[in-house]
Amino acid sequence: MMLLRRYVMSAVLKGVAITLAVLVSVFSVIAFVGELNDVGTGDYGLGDALAYVALRVPRVVFETMPAAALIGSLLGLGNLAVHRELIVMRASGVSVAQLAGAVALAGFALTVVMALLGESLAPSLGAYAREMRTQALSDDVDLADGQSAWLKAGNRILNLRRQAGEFGYGGGVLLFELAEDGGLAQIARADAAEVGPDDRWVLANYGETTFGAERITARTEREAVLEYDLDAELLSLAVVREDLLDTPALRDYIRYLRANDLDARRYEVAYWGRMADIVSVTLMTVLALPFVFGGLRSAGAGARLLVGLVIGLGYYVAGEMLESSGEVYNLDPLIVAWAPSAVLVLFTAVALGRIR
Repeated sequence: MMLLRRYVMSAVLKGVAITLAVLVSVFSVIAFVGELNDVGTGDYGLGDALAYVALRVPRVVFETMPAAALIGSLLGLGNLAVHRELIVMRASGVSVAQLAGAVALAGFALTVVMALLGESLAPSLGAYAREMRTQALSDDVDLADGQSAWLKAGNRILNLRRQAGEFGYGGGVLLFELAEDGGLAQIARADAAEVGPDDRWVLANYGETTFGAERITARTEREAVLEYDLDAELLSLAVVREDLLDTPALRDYIRYLRANDLDARRYEVAYWGRMADIVSVTLMTVLALPFVFGGLRSAGAGARLLVGLVIGLGYYVAGEMLESSGEVYNLDPLIVAWAPSAVLVLFTAVALGRIR
């Protein structure tokens, strides 16, 4: 049984590896073509575009892993079914539960890989790629060892600071406004920044000091919404983006928002959604088994690919719709994140139960 388990796992992993290679290649080519429009802007050259796309490959792998797990499993197991190998295994006394266990072990290995990518590699390389691209595109951005960014827009100068072990630019945001005579008119600070509707800045724990002709005034706000005339690429440097935070940093940022009575829903949905996506990889691999025992037993690779795309797309669309509905109806982040996976568990259990 050990030999058969390894054989099934090998077939699944090979199918997923091929599928991942194809998906990553397609998405990378599309991303590179999209970057060609910016080549030649500032110091952004062809080599920078290639480096940007390459640094984002771990993130692409992380995002496409659930769909690749299903499609690859369908292709790998389907190949075994076409050659009647699964039928021989069943006739030899191998139960459905044992086959499902072997497939689940392959799925668990993929889950570990995806968890490691989401833990640090994909977010950190994605953040570095974004900073590298923005610095090359913009002449008025200065990054100091990736720890600080200086931006200038009109009479405003902004310093976005990153501290070791902190989330995004959670190290703080400093804002300086100059008077017409070149003197300092205002200085402000915030713990972190986000971009709200209409490209407005949402600054957490905001405090400012204004230097008037006769007096100095100061004010503080828990959350301030301000408008700055900044390019969208520059603006993105100040955003604490959930997709560019590794898992520990995302947890820390959620705790920070809760401790300061700030809205953490968006980041809670992202955190639990990340956990649900990681778990879904194992579910997707197991889900492929009922299909290769059913109507797709003798079907071609095209038919199995179509089924995988439909289910994978349905899972993605359901998650996006539920996330949007959660924002509108104020649903619990746990429900928003885990509902598609819960449906997937139920569907997989029913499908396995129908195998004869």
